[in-house]
Amino acid sequence: MPLPLSRQPDLVPRETVASHVSRLAALNWIDAATFAADKGTSFLRIIAGDPAAFEAMTALGVTLPGDLLDWSPVKSGGALRVLRGHAFPAKVILVPQIRGCPVCLRSDAVGSSAPTHIAMALRGHWLVPHVTLCLDHHHPLVPLWRDPQPGSRNESVARFREIADEILAGRLDQETREPTDFDLWIDARLSGTAQVNWLDAQPLHAAATFCHLLGTALLRLEQVLPAWVRRSDRWALYQMGFEVASQGEEAIRNALRRLQKLADGPQDGPKKVFPLLYDRLSHDYRDDPNFKPFRRILRNHLVETWPFGPGDELMGEPVTERRLHSVRTAAQATDIDQRHMRRMLAAAGIVAEAAEGTCDGWETFDAAAAQPILDDLTALMPANAFAEFIGASRSQFDLLVKDGVLAPALDAPGVKAVWSPVRGRALLDGLLSRAVPLAKVPGGWEHLPKSAQRLKIGSGAIVTAIREGRIPGVGRLEGVEGYAAVHVNHADVTRVLGAESPTAQSIEIFAKLVGLLPPSRLKRLIKAGVIPATRLQNPKTRAFQLYITAEDAAAFHRRYLTPRTLAQEFGRSWQSLTAELRTKGIRPYSPLGEDFGPLYLRADVVSALS
Repeated sequence: MPLPLSRQPDLVPRETVASHVSRLAALNWIDAATFAADKGTSFLRIIAGDPAAFEAMTALGVTLPGDLLDWSPVKSGGALRVLRGHAFPAKVILVPQIRGCPVCLRSDAVGSSAPTHIAMALRGHWLVPHVTLCLDHHHPLVPLWRDPQPGSRNESVARFREIADEILAGRLDQETREPTDFDLWIDARLSGTAQVNWLDAQPLHAAATFCHLLGTALLRLEQVLPAWVRRSDRWALYQMGFEVASQGEEAIRNALRRLQKLADGPQDGPKKVFPLLYDRLSHDYRDDPNFKPFRRILRNHLVETWPFGPGDELMGEPVTERRLHSVRTAAQATDIDQRHMRRMLAAAGIVAEAAEGTCDGWETFDAAAAQPILDDLTALMPANAFAEFIGASRSQFDLLVKDGVLAPALDAPGVKAVWSPVRGRALLDGLLSRAVPLAKVPGGWEHLPKSAQRLKIGSGAIVTAIREGRIPGVGRLEGVEGYAAVHVNHADVTRVLGAESPTAQSIEIFAKLVGLLPPSRLKRLIKAGVIPATRLQNPKTRAFQLYITAEDAAAFHRRYLTPRTLAQEFGRSWQSLTAELRTKGIRPYSPLGEDFGPLYLRADVVSALS
């Protein structure tokens, strides 16, 4: 039979279910965990908002107010928690740090007949990390306690007992501030107020996070570094981003363009121009569908304004085709002076004449439409200049020519300028189109010509395999241009282009097998022409070296015996056999009078021992 509860706590607006149950348990002289167990459930299930937990409590006479769960983070499959109909990642909303407004908590104590630590209640909106201000008292939310364990963290009565005196004495109070538009907006979203701006149509957590990321990026307009902003001032970043994002997509694009003008050029890369914004949307939130609208805005802006080419990265994915050229990249692709390139493009009507404040890096145009004109402007180059243009040493260039990877554009004996930079750029685009960016060279990776050198093969074989898609491990080393940036996973190259191991035995293995050690003795016999060996290619080093094939081994055994093979053939210990040979005047074989160790002529041994 259910036992009636002696006392019920006062209902506090926006209180969480965990806080209410903790206070309910304390008013009945018991802790929350024991109280929940007595009611057929567990405190952790109550914290998670498990409906079965509340059904069990109801069956035993405990009915909680219906709106408690509205302001409590309820588990919603996987790692999500739902609060007021808005989904948040559990790692974002269930953090060890509990925050609150000390003025609200003092009001709880003053307006209740219950003991102070029982009267104080936690509010659900305090759990949302984007909420930084109490709108009732204009007081910032302050840290109350930190506990990594959900059970003890949500046992609010026990924790308030520890800090109630500090709260009442005002020792947790901080300077108040006026609410920002962002503060009002996020509270309205949590309260269910009607939509009034573009951000209202976006998922709450994603929209608030984007405001913070955009605000952090906008600090550059004020010449302020993000590291200078204290954690207690993060509210200002939310507001800076909200002022722009609440106006819609075009306002966001305008802000991105303003930030872009601060960079020296696209060569700085989007990570430097939009550091936190680009990194989070490209990687951390890449697969989160709630961030898709914000990723789309940034990606479209970059596609429409940045001269990305093969070897670059766009939102975490390698660029495989160039859509835009800038005056700078066009000059690089054709090896024409940048100022001369701008004048020629302006004469062709592709870009405007140079003016004060214009940046060749940001002056972009359609790459495909301008390609015929760029081809006409391209000047052929001599070999040394061409090698430098593609980022290769002269010896690396010569090897590529030898392997047929590069060929002159003009067959004119006596003319040095026969190499086309267009073909050079095509070579690099083919190598870098699927390359992953490398901040540093990982273990097991090599510069392409170095990998070829290790395998004793031509660089052209690796280039061909990359073009055919047979070598997946291709990378572009950041901070390096052209051919010098191309690195490969050497294990992938070996797997695709390495030779199979020969069936023959190495000199070292055969020497151990027959007991003729050290192997240097066998090598000297081979060098003297006494023992046969075959020159084969080492599959790892690609160098040619001597091996003992099955035919070589058979020839050895037909003519020679060693103590080990003596014992195997005659079924006696090699010590007794060699002693008997000595008594019968049989000495180790020593062609040219040299000592080659215990090697005997088979004919001498058989004659002596038969």
